[in-house]
Amino acid sequence: MGVVFDEQQAIKLRLRQIDEIELRMVKELELEREILSNRLRDLENGVSSSNEEKGKSRRPQESVRTLREIAVAYLRERKVPVRAVEIQRFIERANGKKITNMSAFMRALQPEYERVQKLGRGLYIYEYGGK
Repeated sequence: MGVVFDEQQAIKLRLRQIDEIELRMVKELELEREILSNRLRDLENGVSSSNEEKGKSRRPQESVRTLREIAVAYLRERKVPVRAVEIQRFIERANGKKITNMSAFMRALQPEYERVQKLGRGLYIYEYGGK
């Protein structure tokens, strides 16, 4: 009859897809179970993870610090309110790294650079006087 894709074929295809997904999920769950069991065994034997021993550092990574410096330099250079999207594009062109959440990036930047102020709804400026 040709290349007619009937309901029976569609159901068979979907059942095969479900089988593949089910196998993949079972493998993922088994792997997670093994990881958790190993970690539990380590904890019961008194072995601590390297993260616990070191303690977590709250300082930003060097790459983030560089991105922040680029953003502040751009704001200083512009001397007028700048949209966050423009800052994001500039940083991505200058450094090649993507910023997925610009609001969070700028919120984290502000305590470190007090002269960077948010004017509202995605507008930022570097204040020279006053503070």
